Amino acid sequence: MNTKTQYHLNRIQFFLVFLALALPCYGQAKGDPSIAITPQEIRQHVQALTELGGRMTGTSSESKAAQYLAREFAAIGLKPWQSTDYVHRYAFNAGTTLGPGNRLLVNGKALSVNRDFRPLAFSGQGQVKPAGVVFAGYGITEPEGDKPGDNYDSYTHLDVKDKWVLAYRFMPEDLTPEQRVKLAPFSSDRFKALTARQHGARGLILVAGPNTIVKDELVPLRYDASTSQGSLPVISVSRAVVAPWFKQAGKDPKAIQNKLDKGDFVMGFDLPGTEVSATIDLQQEKKTGHNVIGYLPGTDPKLPAVVIGAHYDHLGHGESSTSLARADEQDRVHPGADDNASGVAALIEAAEYLAGLQEKGKFTPARDVIFIGWSGEELGLLGSDHFVKSFKEQDLSGRFGAYLNMDMVGRLRDAAIMQGTGSASEWPAIIEKRNAPVGLNITLQQDAYLPTDAMSFYLHNVPVLSAFTGSHPEYHTPRDTADLLNYPGTARIARLVALIGRDLAQSTTPLHYQKMERKQEKGIRGGMRAYLGTIPDYAQEDGTGVRLNGATKGGPAEKAGIKPGDVIIELAGTPIENIYDYTYVLQALKVGQPVKMVVRRGKKRVELEITPGSRQ
Repeated sequence: MNTKTQYHLNRIQFFLVFLALALPCYGQAKGDPSIAITPQEIRQHVQALTELGGRMTGTSSESKAAQYLAREFAAIGLKPWQSTDYVHRYAFNAGTTLGPGNRLLVNGKALSVNRDFRPLAFSGQGQVKPAGVVFAGYGITEPEGDKPGDNYDSYTHLDVKDKWVLAYRFMPEDLTPEQRVKLAPFSSDRFKALTARQHGARGLILVAGPNTIVKDELVPLRYDASTSQGSLPVISVSRAVVAPWFKQAGKDPKAIQNKLDKGDFVMGFDLPGTEVSATIDLQQEKKTGHNVIGYLPGTDPKLPAVVIGAHYDHLGHGESSTSLARADEQDRVHPGADDNASGVAALIEAAEYLAGLQEKGKFTPARDVIFIGWSGEELGLLGSDHFVKSFKEQDLSGRFGAYLNMDMVGRLRDAAIMQGTGSASEWPAIIEKRNAPVGLNITLQQDAYLPTDAMSFYLHNVPVLSAFTGSHPEYHTPRDTADLLNYPGTARIARLVALIGRDLAQSTTPLHYQKMERKQEKGIRGGMRAYLGTIPDYAQEDGTGVRLNGATKGGPAEKAGIKPGDVIIELAGTPIENIYDYTYVLQALKVGQPVKMVVRRGKKRVELEITPGSRQ
């Protein structure tokens, strides 16, 4: 070998060594490739999870995903947490089905269920004695505005006490966009049921008007894990059922709808000669969800643990009302690659990274580090809510020092978003320090009231931090597929979260929990001016009323004396049976005008005065 050849070989060797040192290795600890977090491994986990199907909680797809996660935890060397099994099961309400006892009789003649009629999922149950029927247009009563009479009211001069109310579904068809926005909050089936109940009706019957285009004339039993039934019987019927009712009354239903659809007022009227009785038989379908939990033991079990989590469930075939699938995508598998196979893959790799460090003596945690794959997140944080409430303590700061979350971390673009930084004063400094070797562009968001599993911990006085890379057009559709993810970016986020978890686990100094004021919500409810600052328990399944997880700092509810665990049973004189009643009554409250709220606190009935604040 001549000198020139040797020189070139040396240059090549030097260049290869330089590349090895210069290129980012997304999880190495001091150059140890055996515990690296790599894009390839992230990809493998994402593909494995999405190939299992849509992972709807309570389905075989979700159960298979739980077993996959349990196998990975075992292979990593995590210990099962407070159990001999990694999988922790919990029961939940998976929706409503029809029982065998449903009956609807019109003038003594029985109709056919699922052809002529169908109860709605939130209908009251049991036998309903025969009663007459009153037609009430679209069945909408809009709360009065600033000017008397400046509201849409289908019940004007109409007596419906102890009678069935017949109403058209939806809202008038030909309103202007501005009018539709104004009436939309009051035109839902649940709001119409509340309105009928407030007017003393015996039951509500809904029918699609003759001008209304619908796929199914009968309201479907929608999948809803938090379905809460009311006391009022609510039934949908076909057009053919009600046609003779209008004919006998000498009324033309099409002409009536034509007038209503223009926004014109049509006085309601009795439907003489029509008597309806019913038996409503609905059954709550119970299913089982699965949280998957493993941990690395710390040296001091008395120190509050660090928890790192990600939800692995998704939307199945789009059965949930939160699916955003297009019409041509109905019933297709929603693979949820970004939401949230990406977070689960990052969770597994972060766990493997920290376990590898511990095994090699490079990580000696003082605190336990608990890794959890949640299910039920898409149905209302069911898994994490069950977990925190299993301790039967409102303040969990003595058990958990921090919760780190990863939800939708697969689409890294300009910057990674770290949410919840306002929950502890130390977060910005910790993130800056631990991001130094990772080099991510970071956007900090203070708001700790997050629509993900971090919320369950924050409401129990635990500082939270949630990694997120932003939404996208494929969110909650069958198009959220594995080929669209940024795997190098996901690996970097996994490393950052692992380094933050390592920092927290080695420290014996607690974070300082900060209770924040809740930012104004966006979307439908954000359109309401009045607010009370309550934090409802959206995972509530049983019982009448609205159970609260707490109140936002400085809000009207906190000032009124609301406590975690209170159940609202009455507001402004209206009995509250479920979260929908509560939301609808809230829309009618006037800012600055005190109203009475009645809560159930344990076995006691407590009356409070609460003054709605303004969102604007």
